[in-house]
Amino acid sequence: MECDRLKRLIKNWYAQVQDETMAPARMVAFMRQHVAECAICLRDPFVRPEIEKITNIVLPPEKLRVTADEEHEEDEVAETDDTETEESGEHIDDEDEEDDEDDDF
Repeated sequence: MECDRLKRLIKNWYAQVQDETMAPARMVAFMRQHVAECAICLRDPFVRPEIEKITNIVLPPEKLRVTADEEHEEDEVAETDDTETEESGEHIDDEDEEDDEDDDF
């Protein structure tokens, strides 16, 4: 990694991640943004593999999978709740509402 500024930034960001004042995903986004905009990093052929190594340390794939699995389970629970509501008969048909209106006259 040739960019001294990126090295300093990564150390600073990593310290913030360790202190839990910065989310690991935000650090990864900042690193990628810097690499995409920095002239020194754009010329450095080794910076992208280094960023990927750091990303795997800060944001391991296991954490990504657990988060995705949790979201999938939450989606399934929400779908199940909708089905249960429909099956329980809590839904009022439009015809029933019309019958109630007719009773007023």
